Amino acid sequence: MDQCSLYEQILGLSSPWFVTGVELNKSQGEVVVQVDRDKHEPLTCPRCGRACPGYDSRERRWRHLDTCQFRTQVVVQVPRIQCPEHGCLTVNVPWAEQNSRYTLLFEAFVISWLRAASISSVSKQLRLSWTAIDNIMARAVQRGLANTPERESSQLAVDETAFRKGHDYITIVSNRLGQVLAVEDGRSQHSLGRFYDSLEDNRKKAIKSISMDMSPAYLRATFDHIEKAHRKIAFDHFHVAQMLTKLLNETRKADMKQADQSLRQEIHRSRFTWLRHGASLELEQIQQIQLLSNSLKHTGLVWYFKEKAREIWKGYRVKGARAAWNDWIQLAQLTGIRSLSALATQLEKRLFGILNAMRFRASNGLAEAINRQVQALKVRARGFRNKERFKRSILFHYGGLCMAPNPYE
Repeated sequence: MDQCSLYEQILGLSSPWFVTGVELNKSQGEVVVQVDRDKHEPLTCPRCGRACPGYDSRERRWRHLDTCQFRTQVVVQVPRIQCPEHGCLTVNVPWAEQNSRYTLLFEAFVISWLRAASISSVSKQLRLSWTAIDNIMARAVQRGLANTPERESSQLAVDETAFRKGHDYITIVSNRLGQVLAVEDGRSQHSLGRFYDSLEDNRKKAIKSISMDMSPAYLRATFDHIEKAHRKIAFDHFHVAQMLTKLLNETRKADMKQADQSLRQEIHRSRFTWLRHGASLELEQIQQIQLLSNSLKHTGLVWYFKEKAREIWKGYRVKGARAAWNDWIQLAQLTGIRSLSALATQLEKRLFGILNAMRFRASNGLAEAINRQVQALKVRARGFRNKERFKRSILFHYGGLCMAPNPYE
């Protein structure tokens, strides 16, 4: 097999395209592959596909996978046609996309590297500009969104994450497979509303559950766009437990200020013991809580209600859960602890979502895991100045998209 035939096989060329020559330039560390087109084959419009007369040709270059240690360039005089409907257009080539300076195989190679390394690292390794690598990522995400429009969306999870300090947030919508379906600016009603607007009516009706925190903005967006939303919204165990542990910690701090001076150091040391659930405590820790409860009466009572809430979550599914929560709410409101009573009132208003979470066994666990991975991605990239690039990186790494181009389709 001669070198021209070899590179025709490597590039996956077929009629009317063929390799006319291969040149090695050692001084520049480059291999140049000259490709031409059979002049007898008719030219077609890249938009409508009709046969059109040629207009002229222009030289174009594409970066290809390296040949051993040499950078490889594909050079072609690409014809342009004169379409009566669309005007003067450049003919499509099978080894690259219309506006790309890189072959499909090279872009697939870059995409595989970007999954494991930052843009800066891939840029240095492949001797390409940062902007060139970022453009390849942008085309990959665009290609992936076009290739995989019908991702699973029957069980959704909504969460927010910080873009940078100063209350600058984005909203992330994911599915039960841990795939990010959308990344929207802000954490307002319109942020989540834009995602709902992007869904077709049949996909909206197919939604079974939407797991979220108790954000009023997300609730309003869901009630505005989703039918029978009160049967689908779910407030998972994580957010309810987070509210209770936060209240417990604040109550302990308030009680510590009123406690005897000799006990304050011991109370401070016990801060993590109070936050753990009772079943995981050792005998010494249980005795510590019992001893300190005599001096921290409000803290001991809030800890009791935290444990009772956990028992309801773990001990009930659907039957009896509503009655158990109603009893918990009534008792919490009778304690005289203002902060606990306010939390109980809030849970009473949101009880429908808590019961839905228990019924569907819905959880924001995967969404929280994605949130942690997104923050790790931001650290690895040493921050993002551009929010659109940040959103694009999230979809690239966690969208579950089919982004690699197929050079032989």
